[in-house]
Amino acid sequence: MNAFIFSWDMLGIESIIPISKYEHHDKENLIRLLKDQSRVRNPLDSIINQLIMRARFNSHRHYEIYAIDCDISLDEDFWKKQWADAPQYTAEIIRERGHKLYSDRADESKTVIR
Repeated sequence: MNAFIFSWDMLGIESIIPISKYEHHDKENLIRLLKDQSRVRNPLDSIINQLIMRARFNSHRHYEIYAIDCDISLDEDFWKKQWADAPQYTAEIIRERGHKLYSDRADESKTVIR
């Protein structure tokens, strides 16, 4: 299984972060917990916080940040191509199947000028 965090705004994709490469931190922390040792910080926590902070400071760009699990065949190269070829469709699929971490998506029903 692969897992990714996607961050995009109204201009397109900004970040594709493979979560899987940070999983060893969680395993290491479990072992440290069992040995009564202090926990090491997973860099993914900081990355997510930075993405959300960037989104909040640039609310005019209507950021969305989602995490999604996917098949092992859907690697980072697949997602880069997918976002380049069909950004709207890709965003819709991720909204439907992913887990929302942050969204400042523009509400079209409230938009006067589209």
